[in-house]
Amino acid sequence: MNTNNNINGEINLKKWLTLIIIASGAAVIYALPYIRETFYIPFQNAFHFNNVQLGVLSACFSGIATIAYFVGGFVADRFSVRKLLTFSLFSVGISGLYFATFPSYTICKMLFVFWGITTVLTYWPAQIKAIRNLGKSEEQGRLFGISEAIRGVVATVTTFGMLAVFTKLGGNVKGLQGVIIGYSILAIVIGILSWILIKDTPRRKGDSLKSIITDTKKIMKMPTVWLVCALIFCVYSLYGLISYLPPYITNVYKGSVQLGVSLGGSRYIIQIIGGIIGGFTADKIGSRAKVIFIGFFGVILSYAAFIVLPVSASLVTYVIVNFAFGTLVVYIMRSIYFALIDEAGVEIAITGAVAGLASAIGYTPDLFMFTMIGSWLDKNPGKTGYNMMFMYGIGVCVVGIILAAIMMKITKKKIKVSTI
Repeated sequence: MNTNNNINGEINLKKWLTLIIIASGAAVIYALPYIRETFYIPFQNAFHFNNVQLGVLSACFSGIATIAYFVGGFVADRFSVRKLLTFSLFSVGISGLYFATFPSYTICKMLFVFWGITTVLTYWPAQIKAIRNLGKSEEQGRLFGISEAIRGVVATVTTFGMLAVFTKLGGNVKGLQGVIIGYSILAIVIGILSWILIKDTPRRKGDSLKSIITDTKKIMKMPTVWLVCALIFCVYSLYGLISYLPPYITNVYKGSVQLGVSLGGSRYIIQIIGGIIGGFTADKIGSRAKVIFIGFFGVILSYAAFIVLPVSASLVTYVIVNFAFGTLVVYIMRSIYFALIDEAGVEIAITGAVAGLASAIGYTPDLFMFTMIGSWLDKNPGKTGYNMMFMYGIGVCVVGIILAAIMMKITKKKIKVSTI
């Protein structure tokens, strides 16, 4: 009896250690492609790039990533997930060390294209498949939820750690070089740990074009797969709107710049809490779609409150509380939306392909939403422009409620059939 308990304990320990490594990798591997988000001005000064050039670098990464999400799914199903994740982290780490030598603009464009491949095509779908493989169907919610929480913790610690490194080295070119080297070494270390801890997932037999076409046809014929794609699109749209809330409080309610920065930073803490709540609640209820369904109603309440609350400095506290509530609900939904793949009845062997398709479609708000909302805010100053944004968010929620209700109905029917 004790021997069995010890074995089970060791298996559980390895499972959670593996989840920590996978989530840590997801937090670190994107630090260099998105380094401008924290170190925009130092990045410009060190490389002597203007705003347009930085924009082009981002476009190089995003352009490749958009295609790579879908293609990467088939790669994850046909190659060793352990090797893919290790290769990706090592590739980013080693190329990052070269990036720290401040190469030319042309070389930087090539690096960002390369990172679009190594952080998406060979990494993202494989990472989702690796998490799914860690537990049974009834554990998927907490696995993805806790993964999101761990990712938030690691992102918080590494961001503030690298800020300390940047300051310690003088807060200039030398400081940025230290940050890039630091992130690169972290990626390599996590790559080594990934090789040691991650267990390979079942792979799809056959790597021919015919097998890929067969898988594609199979996926395209599954209504639940399209529902997963659409639900991720809706939740990801709401996630994108969060970045506008701190400046909304600063610009409309005249909060201080420091308050706006603090609210932006609080997202990491809310991400951690949301991940834990989302994961365990979904598994307790037994339906990830139901949690997301309820979540859309929560976001509608939050955005409706933003619209009806009058502009008054005395209401800033209420606006901040509403920000925290709405953001928490979005992070609860976001933490489990890839766990919908299991609920959709997708077999593990084609998880990568479905995750790739869901990412390619689900993340399309990046291609149009920020430009659209930016235009609204520029043409409609003050609360009016933001109210248009909130109405858009409410519209997305209404669509999401319908989609989640359909998903719940389909999965409920499948459960009934399987129990007959």
